[in-house]
Amino acid sequence: MKQRKNSLLVSITCMLVLGSPILYAAQPKFSIIPTADSIVSFLLPRNFSETVRYQVTNQTNVTRTLTMVPITGVTQVTSDSGACQNPFTLSSRQSCTLTLTINGSQIPSTGISGGPMVCKTKGPSDPSPDFFLCSQPDVGNILAASVTTAGQYAYVANQISNSVSFCQVNPATGFFSQCAVTATGLGGTEGIGFNPAGTFFYSANPLANSVSVCQVNSTTGALSGCVDSGGTGFNLPDAVAFSPDGSIFYTSNFAGLQGVTACLVNATTGQLSSCVNNASPTFSAAGNMAINSAGTLAYVVNRTANTVSVCNVSGQSVTSCNDLSGSNFDAPEGITLSQTQHAYIANAGSRSVTVCDIRQDGTGLLDNCSVTDGAFSGTGNIGLNALGTVAYVPSELLNDVFACDVSPATGQLSGCKRSRGTGFSGPAGVVLH
Repeated sequence: MKQRKNSLLVSITCMLVLGSPILYAAQPKFSIIPTADSIVSFLLPRNFSETVRYQVTNQTNVTRTLTMVPITGVTQVTSDSGACQNPFTLSSRQSCTLTLTINGSQIPSTGISGGPMVCKTKGPSDPSPDFFLCSQPDVGNILAASVTTAGQYAYVANQISNSVSFCQVNPATGFFSQCAVTATGLGGTEGIGFNPAGTFFYSANPLANSVSVCQVNSTTGALSGCVDSGGTGFNLPDAVAFSPDGSIFYTSNFAGLQGVTACLVNATTGQLSSCVNNASPTFSAAGNMAINSAGTLAYVVNRTANTVSVCNVSGQSVTSCNDLSGSNFDAPEGITLSQTQHAYIANAGSRSVTVCDIRQDGTGLLDNCSVTDGAFSGTGNIGLNALGTVAYVPSELLNDVFACDVSPATGQLSGCKRSRGTGFSGPAGVVLH
C-alpha cells in the first residue's frame, strides 16, 4: 500500500511540473533572443543610458496579445520601425523587436538581473500580464545590468562629413556606445576641444579657415548652436588649445609661416577677438599643437620637418621655440599631452603613435621617444580618458576609433581594439569630456 502511495505521489508531481507555467524556460511559447548588435550584460554609468533589443517571436499556433512585465529602470521604446508595441499582438510565428532603454540613474542598487519577461495579457480589457503564460530569454541572454561610476563622452571630429560625433564612454570597459552626430556644417574639422570650464566646444576648420564655437548641454553632452567664433588670421587652422584660465585660445596654422594664432576669449559668449599670429623658423606645416597644464609651454608638431617645436608661452606670445628634442616622428599631425608627463604624437606617415617622456627640468623638452603598439590606418589627435588609462586613436581610413590600454609608468599603448563606436566619417581627432 505504501508503494502505491509513493507511485501516485510521483505521478501527481510530474503532472504539476508539466502543467506549470515554468515550462516556458525549457520550451518557450514566445522566443526572446537578443539582436546581433545588443549586449545584454553590462556595467552602466549612472549618467548614461543603454539600448538593448530582443526579437520576440510567437511560437504558438494562435494569435496572442502580449505585454512585457515592467522592470525598474527600463523603458520600452515603441517608436522604432518594427518595434513591439505596448501591448503588442503577434500571429503564429510572427516577430517584432522589443526595444528597451536602460537608464543608469534609475537602476536599483541591487542591479537588474532577469527578464525581459513577456506574458500574454489577461484579456481584451485588461492589458496586464497573465503570469500563467510567460517566457523570458534563456539563461545566457537574460538582461543583467549594474550601475557604475559616471562616464565621459567622447567627441570625434569627422573630417569627411564636416561634423562631430559624440559617444558614451563606459569607464568599466572603455568601449563606446550610443554614438550620434551632434554638430554639422563645419569645414574639414580636425582639431576639436573644450574650454577649461567645459561651457563651450570649439572646432578648427581648415577648409573654411575658421574656428567654430558651439553650446554644450551640461546634462546630455550634446552640442548645438555652432557659429563662427569671430577669430581672424587663421591659415588652415588645425588645433584647439587654451590657457589654464580659458582666457586665451590657441591654434596652429598648417599653411604659412605664422604657425600659432592666439586670440582673446569672451567668457560669456565664447567668441574670439584680438587674434595675434606667432611665427618661428622652426615651424614647418604646423599640424597641431597642445599647451601644458601650467600654460607656460606650447608643443607644435611640424609635419613636413618631422619635428616637434617646444615653445615658451606668455599670454598671446609664443616664442623661443626649440625643435631639437624628440625622435621617431614621421609626418606628425597630432599631439596630446597626458597628466603623467608623456606626449603622444600621431604620425600620418607611418600611421603610428609615438610616445615621449616630457622632461621635468623646466625645459619641457622631449626624451625617450618610441613608437607604441597599434596597427592604425591613418591617425589624428588621440584622446585620453580622465584617468589616463585608455587612449582613443582615430583611424581615418577605416572610419573607426581604437581604444588602447595605457601604461601609467611608461605611457606605452597596448591591447588596442576597436572602440565599438559607429557612424564616423574620416575621424581625425578625439577628445573626451
